[in-house]
Amino acid sequence: MSAKRRTWGIEGDVLDMVNEASRESFPNEFVAALRAEEGVITEILLFPGSYSNKHSAHMQLYMMPIDLSVVGTVHSHPGPSNRPSDEDLHLFSNYGNTHIITCLPYDRSSWQA
Repeated sequence: MSAKRRTWGIEGDVLDMVNEASRESFPNEFVAALRAEEGVITEILLFPGSYSNKHSAHMQLYMMPIDLSVVGTVHSHPGPSNRPSDEDLHLFSNYGNTHIITCLPYDRSSWQA
């Protein structure tokens, strides 16, 4: 994805889905891509071959479809911090312009973009 698109919101049911998937993946991390329409995140995309553990989550980016509506990534941390790690920052600098991290307790107040 080379085009940078502005994103200014996320649908509540999408955020709830991210948090539910994060709870289901716990204690491992959850990872997905974000799709937006008119600046609002409307969907998450799961990629075949993605994997995670207690310390990281990886998407097989070569599996991503050519889709200009994909604006970034979302993943969970299995602890109480949603601060990005050095590895997160590296991904963020190379892929997309919108990135969300959610953390325990995986609710509407536990995420940041």
